[in-house]
Amino acid sequence: MKFKPANRIIVILAVLMLVVYTLMAFFVITQEFHHIDSTYNTNLLNITNIIATDEEIIAQLQGNQTTINQMVESYYDDVPLLSLIEIVSVDKIRYSHVEESLISSPYEQDDVNRALQGETYVLTDSSSLGESRKAFVPIVDDDTIIGAAIVEVLIEDINQVKLHTVLVYSSGFGVGFVISVVGLIWLSKRYISELLGFRPDEIALLYSENKSVIEQLNEALISIDKDYIITTINPMLKSMFHVSDDIVGLNVKDVFPYVDFQEIIERETHVLNKYKKIQDLKLLMNAFPLYQNNEVIGATAIFRTHLEVDSLIDQIKGYQQIAEALRSQKHEFQNKLHVVLGLIKMKDYQQAENYIMERVYTTNLASDYYTSRLKDDKVLALFVGKEIQSKEYNATLLLTSDSYLGKKHSPISSDDIVLVLGNLIDNSFEAYAARDIESKRIVVDIIEDDDMIKMTVIDQAGGIASEVLDKMFERGVSTKQGTSRGTGLSLVNEIVLLYQGSKNIKSSAKETKIEIILMKVTE
Repeated sequence: MKFKPANRIIVILAVLMLVVYTLMAFFVITQEFHHIDSTYNTNLLNITNIIATDEEIIAQLQGNQTTINQMVESYYDDVPLLSLIEIVSVDKIRYSHVEESLISSPYEQDDVNRALQGETYVLTDSSSLGESRKAFVPIVDDDTIIGAAIVEVLIEDINQVKLHTVLVYSSGFGVGFVISVVGLIWLSKRYISELLGFRPDEIALLYSENKSVIEQLNEALISIDKDYIITTINPMLKSMFHVSDDIVGLNVKDVFPYVDFQEIIERETHVLNKYKKIQDLKLLMNAFPLYQNNEVIGATAIFRTHLEVDSLIDQIKGYQQIAEALRSQKHEFQNKLHVVLGLIKMKDYQQAENYIMERVYTTNLASDYYTSRLKDDKVLALFVGKEIQSKEYNATLLLTSDSYLGKKHSPISSDDIVLVLGNLIDNSFEAYAARDIESKRIVVDIIEDDDMIKMTVIDQAGGIASEVLDKMFERGVSTKQGTSRGTGLSLVNEIVLLYQGSKNIKSSAKETKIEIILMKVTE
C-alpha cells in the first residue's frame, strides 16, 4: 500500500509516538510494580509488627493458646487484603490459621527459623494456601523470643492489583496515543491549510526554484513585507547599488529610500517602466504590491538599466542611417539623371552615352564587389549606406577583398553584426571629422568561418588617448565629444559577452585597429 507524502509522514510520526508511548508505559508500569511490591512489603511488616506486639496475643501465647485464633480474626476485618495470619510458638506450633484443622499443627517450613532467631524480614515462598508474600516478625516478651507472627498475602492477589494497574495505565496511555494521533492529523491538515495547500516538500521545491530564479535575474530586485522590512534582495541589486545582505531585515526607508513603497502598499499602486535616476544610474523601474488572499502582504520593486532600450535605439539608429544613406543615394541618382537629361537637351548624345555607361559600370562593379562578399542583406545595406555616408566626411570606406559573410550565420544575429559594424565605422567617421587629414581611409575586414565571425575596422585618424583606451567599452565612456555618448561601444561589449567572443584594440599615434570576434556559441 502506497501513501501520499503527507500521509506517509503522519504514519511515521504515529509509529514513533506509539514506540515512545509504549516505552513510557513500560517504564511507568515497571516503576509502579516496584512501588506496589514495596508498599506491600512495608504494609505487611507494619501489620506483622502490630500483631507481634499485641499484648493480648503475647499473653495468650504464654497462657491459653486456644483463643489466639479468635483474637487474630479481628485483623482480617480491619485489613481485607490479608490472606493469612499465623502465630507460631518458639517450638514451631501453629496457633492461628484460616483453616481450623491446621491450628495446633506443626509449622513444617523452615522460613520461620530466622524470625525465631530475632530477625524481621519479608520473602515470597509457598505456604499452606499457595505462593504468598510473607512478613516475619519475632514475638518477644521481656527480651525473650516466645514465637513469631507471620502475615501473608497471596501472590495471586498482588498480581490482580498489578493487572489492574496495567489496565489503568495502558488505557491512559492508549487514550493519550489516540488523542495525539488525532491531534497530529488535525494539526497536519491545519498546517497544510496555512501553507495554502502545499506540503513541506513542495514548499521547499518552490522556495528553491524561486530563489534560483531571483538570483539569476538580470534585473535588480528588492522585496519588503507590509511593515516595510526588507525580506529579499538579489545579487544584481547588491551589485547595482553596492549593498550587502546586511540590509535584509532592516527598514527599507532607512537603507533604500529610492522607492515610495508606502504609496505602493497603502494605495496598491502599480508602477510600470518608470524612469528613475539613482546614483547616476539611468533605470527603468517596475513596482507592485504582493498579495495573499486578496490582502497586501508587501511589495516588490524591479530595476533594469537602459541597456535594452539603448540597444533597440542604437539598432533603430543604424537602420535610420541606412535609410538616410539610401535617400542620399536616391538624390545622387536623381542628380545623375539631371546630368543625362541636360546632355540630351544639348543633343550631345555621345557624351550622354559615355556618361551613362561609365556610371553603370562603376555602380555594377561596386555592387558586384559587395554582393559577392556580403550575402547578408542587412549588413550589405549597412555597408552601402555607410559608403555613401563616408562622402560627407570626405573619407573612403573600403571592404577588403578577403572579406566574406554568409547569408545565414546562426546563432549570431544580423542585427548584432549591424550594431557592431555601425558603431565601429561611426567612431572612425567622427575621429576623421575631428582631424584635418587629406587621405581618410577606413578599411573594413569581415571574415566568417564555421566557428566565428571576425570584424576588423582600421582607420588612420590618430590613436585613442591612453586614459580612454582601457575603459572605452564601459558605459558612459566615449571616444567622441558631445552629449548622449558612451552607449555604442558598451553595447558592442555586451554583444561580445553574449557570444563569448573577444575584442582587441591596437592604437598608435597614427592608426587605430579594433578587432571584434563573435563565437557561434550553441548555449
